[in-house]
Amino acid sequence: MKLKKTIVTLLGVVFALSTNAEEPGNLKTGFTYGNPGIKSIKAIAFGPENILFIGDNTGMTVYAVDVQDTQEMVIHELTLEGLDKKLAAAMGASTKDITILDMAVNPASKNVFFAVSKKNGEETSYALFRLGKDGLGEFPLENVSHSKKEITNAPAADHKTWKRPSRTYTVTDMHYVNGELIISGLSNEEFSSGLRRVAFPFDQKMLTTNVQVYHVSHGRNETHAPIYRFLPVQLENQWHVVAGYMCTPLVTFKLSELNGNKKLVGKTVAEIGAGNTPTGIISYTHKGKDYVLVGNNVHPLTKISGKDLFNAKAITAPSRERGVKRENIKLGSISHISDYDSTYILVMLRDKKSDSYNLKLISKDEV
Repeated sequence: MKLKKTIVTLLGVVFALSTNAEEPGNLKTGFTYGNPGIKSIKAIAFGPENILFIGDNTGMTVYAVDVQDTQEMVIHELTLEGLDKKLAAAMGASTKDITILDMAVNPASKNVFFAVSKKNGEETSYALFRLGKDGLGEFPLENVSHSKKEITNAPAADHKTWKRPSRTYTVTDMHYVNGELIISGLSNEEFSSGLRRVAFPFDQKMLTTNVQVYHVSHGRNETHAPIYRFLPVQLENQWHVVAGYMCTPLVTFKLSELNGNKKLVGKTVAEIGAGNTPTGIISYTHKGKDYVLVGNNVHPLTKISGKDLFNAKAITAPSRERGVKRENIKLGSISHISDYDSTYILVMLRDKKSDSYNLKLISKDEV
């Protein structure tokens, strides 16, 4: 996992620093210090107390790492062009050999973390990077305080999904909510698409609920396509999971129903469009109204009011109807999206002309 550490100084970034009050450490009960032995990084997500969750599909394990990222950083302006070029240079690779797999904002510090892979022939290596007050640099994972939870029902090593090893979809996305980590991905069960939930700290059994959705573009019910991005969100005082699939149905599940059912049927509420990948889902309240945003790599950013999403009717048969009322906002091809703070969202945009990836803060007033 160790790569040469590189720091890149940023221009056009204004920082204001303060120190967070120390939070209680009960969530770190059972943590050990040392090398966690992470074999791959597919997804990352922050919980409280500077805890970063890392989904390792090769190792079939979820890790909780104390990143000890305690300085609060408020970025008033952030524009970073050529993020992929800077990451590639830090990894000693060309941009065509790296993939920015995920992005997460630490709510405590506002530092931005990136999971990156590097191809070298048949071998793939992984690294975690942090963008902070000193610029962009690798965040080492060799000696950290951590805990872990094994995923015991990962797909078989020889099973394929879309001509790729199914195990690479064991974890596709993760979110911490209400003392639990919710994980989307595939399992080795008959209906392989599922949502896992496990209490944190990791001292209880991980529960898997198999899910079924109606895929509008495909015109059929599906139980093997993995959820690609999702978000636990409170709609009208009820917790739901809003899930995005490839090609691109938007589906809701009641969080309370993730109880280990062998097949939970979701409610397809929208068809965003074929040939598209959902690249992130965020929610926020702005000027007294609740919104959900779905980032897309082909279609425009999708904006839906929380009330409309809660009241949306299910799409259950082939139809030209697009589902819940929404607004399309043209920002470009979005690779990743995060809720930055009460004022801004953070997006990673792909510039197709230069084939580069740029980071940008966008005011919620503009969306």
